[in-house]
Amino acid sequence: MKRRTALRSLLAVPSVAMLPPVAPAQEVKGTSAESPKALMTDAEAASDPVVRTFNEGQFSALRKLGEIVMPASAAAPGASEARAAEFLDFLIGVSPPARVALYKAGLDRLNAEAQQRYQKSFGEITVEQSAPILAPLLAPWSHRGPSDSFARFLLAAKGDLLTATANSREYIAAVSQRRRGAGGMGQYWYSVE
Repeated sequence: MKRRTALRSLLAVPSVAMLPPVAPAQEVKGTSAESPKALMTDAEAASDPVVRTFNEGQFSALRKLGEIVMPASAAAPGASEARAAEFLDFLIGVSPPARVALYKAGLDRLNAEAQQRYQKSFGEITVEQSAPILAPLLAPWSHRGPSDSFARFLLAAKGDLLTATANSREYIAAVSQRRRGAGGMGQYWYSVE
């Protein structure tokens, strides 16, 4: 041992002696000295969301439109399993007033046409019965988009429902089990050689 090291250790002894003693950790019977772990859950799993933007008829029509646009398959959940309508109810509620008006008018029109044709609301009709009502979705695409506000609503709702479903926890969990790249794994930039 060198003389400098010995002197340093002798000088450090009085400072260590001045530190207060550390109390031993109390152990409770059957547990470790670690902090207890609290069980956590997501807010979505603990409660049902409250419909805020749309009335019951409009929300029912939006949910049915989601079932038609993005149905469930064996490999992935659909819009209803992903709760896309509930998310869009929140999203449209915080959107600009023009977007809210477009959705409310479009959902009211879905219900009105279903009532006129089948004496039922849009949420109660079958997929086959909805085909003539959703015919504007089959129109050819144009850069300017449709001039009819109902067709604009249908295209906007279709895009929003697809996006909300594909970005939901349920959809990502189901798809990421099938392939590696779906969970964000394996997406790399390779160097050009």
